[in-house]
This record gives sequence, C-alpha cells and structure tokens, in this order.
Amino acid sequence: MRINVLSLGVALVYLGTVSSTLSVDRAPPQLPTKKRPHGCDCYTISGPDPGYFQHYKMWDFRAVDLKKHANLNLSEPIDYGDEDWDDDAEGNDQDLQNEPVSPGIYDEKDSELRSLVFYKTSFERDWSSQNWERRSTPVAPVLMINSKHNVFLTHDSDQDDPRATYLVLRTTRFSEYTSTAEIETRIRNIYRCSLRVRLRLLPASSIVSQPPLHKEWPPRDPKRHRIAPFNNGTIPLHGNRPPSGACAGIFTYHDSTCESDIEILTRDPSHRVHYANQPDYDFDADREIPGASTIAEVPVPWTTWSTHRLDWLSDMSRWYVNNEMQDAKSYGVPGLESMVILNLWSNGGLWTGDVRIGDSIYMGIEYIELIYNRSSDAFRGPHGPLSQNHGGHQRTLLTNGSGNGHPLEPDIKDEKCKPGRQGRECRRNKWRNRPLHESCRRPCNIDEL
Repeated sequence: MRINVLSLGVALVYLGTVSSTLSVDRAPPQLPTKKRPHGCDCYTISGPDPGYFQHYKMWDFRAVDLKKHANLNLSEPIDYGDEDWDDDAEGNDQDLQNEPVSPGIYDEKDSELRSLVFYKTSFERDWSSQNWERRSTPVAPVLMINSKHNVFLTHDSDQDDPRATYLVLRTTRFSEYTSTAEIETRIRNIYRCSLRVRLRLLPASSIVSQPPLHKEWPPRDPKRHRIAPFNNGTIPLHGNRPPSGACAGIFTYHDSTCESDIEILTRDPSHRVHYANQPDYDFDADREIPGASTIAEVPVPWTTWSTHRLDWLSDMSRWYVNNEMQDAKSYGVPGLESMVILNLWSNGGLWTGDVRIGDSIYMGIEYIELIYNRSSDAFRGPHGPLSQNHGGHQRTLLTNGSGNGHPLEPDIKDEKCKPGRQGRECRRNKWRNRPLHESCRRPCNIDEL
C-alpha cells in the first residue's frame, strides 16, 4: 500500500509538470496573419462597392522580433523614393534574414528586449515618424511637439506569448508643452484606398514597456522644455480608460480641405467615434457644414482591440468597425492624391481638451492594412458608379477605358525578383516598365481571403 501511494504521488507530480509545461508552451490564440495574395491582377473589398485596387500592403506588428530589428545596420542611407514601396513585400520583417547586423547596438546578453523605437526598425522605410512642433495659438494654447521617441514597438504584456508585440503611439503632457506622436506614409500619391487599422486606446490600467529615452529629437532647449521623465522600465497606469484630453486620428490627407478622417477623443464615451470629410466647418458663418461629419456610437469600445476601416472611393467615403458599416458620405469625398497619417495629439484646444500635466496616453496598433491605387497608375478601374458593377465583378474584364482590353497575363519567362533588398531594384524596374494597358481579369476580394 505504501508503494502504491508513493507511485501515485510520483505520477501526480509528473502529470503536473507536463501540464505546466504545456500551458507555458501553448501560445494564446492570435488573429491569423493575412498574407499578400498571389495570382491577383487587382483587389476588391466587401461592401456596396467592390472598389478595384491595384496594390496591397500589410504592416503586422503582432509578432515583431525586436532584437533582430535592434541589430539592423541602419547606418546606410535608405532610399525613400516615391516608388520605394514594394507590393511584393508583406510590410513585416520578412526581409531581415538578408540584413547585415551591427552588433553592439544592444547587449547580446539581453535576451528580453521589451521595446524599440520605431525609427530604428525597417518599418520606417514605408512610414516616417515625425519630429516637428506647432506653436501655440489662442485656439490651440498648448505648444505641441512631435517626437520620434513617442512611436515605438513594445511587448504585449497582456499576453503570455513572449513573441507578442504591438506598435504604440504616445502623448505626454508637460508643464509647458505636449509631446505627441505621428506617423505618415512616405508615398504621397495614394488615390483611393481601403484603410484598416486594428487599434486600441490603452486603458490606464495597462502596463506599457517603453524604450530608453535618449536626448530629445531634435535637441530641445532645457530651459524651455524640460526633459521627459521616462526610463527603461515599465510604467503602470491606473483606471479602466485613458486620461481625457487627446485625439487619436486615422486619415487620408492632401491638405486641410481634402482629407477623410476617423477621430477618437479620449474625453468621449468609449463607444463614440467621429467621422468626417474635410472641410467640416464654415469659419465665415461660424457653423458646422451639414453632412460633413458624424458622431457615431460604434458597437465595440475603442478601449478593446477592434479594426477601424475607411473606404475612400470615387464618389463615396464609408467607415466601418469590425466590417460593420457605421457611416457613409458623398459630401467632400477627397479628389486629390494623398498620404495616410496616424497620430495621437493634444493642443489644449476646444477639440482635444487638455491632458493633465504628467499624464500619458497610449494608442496600441496591431496592424495596418492598405488596399490602394496611386495617381501614377495607368489602370483606374471601371468608369461610372462602381456600385453598378457590384456582384458581377469577379467575372468582369476591366480596362483603362480604351474599349479593347489587353489582359494582364503573367510572362512565364519573366524572372522572379529576389526577396528583400536584393530584389528591390528588380521590382522597381518591373514597376517602371509595366504595360500601360494593365487590366484586371483576376480580382481577389481581400475580405474573403
């Protein structure tokens, strides 16, 4: 009997050890990573209009190898030409395999790098984090300073998976100014798009691992702007929602009268989102322009992960949350080539309100997805209202309007470009020499993949 009890005890210990090991190794379920589809001449989207777009890009921040990025050799100047975007790349760190590493940027013994500033990663080949300031005015009384240090990648402390990461935009109120965050696309000739951002305004109870703050970028006058009191630790916050006083923006932008917006005010209830095509205010008449903006009560709070989507089409703008349409506008649809901007800011004005001195607000971003055309594209899709083509677009031959379409067929003898930097020039040559009669026989609906 004594032997049986002992054997039973050993067995229980063994089973407990196995169970514990399995629970540690089992990563929490993540959203499937969407790969760039192959064999597609163009892309369509869900909703009343298929859209018809030539390009697709995905920047996925959910499982970024921070240490591999930290050891990138970024001393060489990066070519930020207008055609630098490579549609064959997935927008993640897949090309890091061929990158030369520069040891010594971070201690090789540090096996748990918790955060990394965005401008030290390969993502800045496509997006530029901003560092400029906007002076105070009577309607915006607080000086606003964008800093590259307010955009960084961090470990997702809410998940047990050590590989889980996301992108963070941060704004912090100091006594004399607000330090803010903004990223924008390096290409500025986007012409119609479907933009999706999976985001969350972090509750104040979140713990955010932040990179070490070196000197301000660019250097600030310490007499005018005191040094930000950040360190390389984790900063616990308090409460179930972020402090009030900031605006999170996702928008296409040509100028202040040609843009389409998604805006979240942290002083609002957490189910409220603002949608607008600009301009939405008549300053001469001192009134809002009817039909230009909407205050929507969305189905999920912006303190939880959700996908916010803006469809910029030829005659309509539409807004979605988790693929549920929230609003649509025919007024003020942008008609000029644009870039895409994401920001988190506060200037103490009537729109944002003011953040309490010493408080920080964080926006987490898991991925950015962009299906788009460019003003330089020869192919613009079908003429006339796109909704007329909805439903049958999978079988439609689209041309550039000449009436005698030339289908875009793959050249069997065409040499495949190498991945990463090694194949960048090859892909650029293909882009420069692309046929001007491009058409679409094989559209892929991006929301059905």
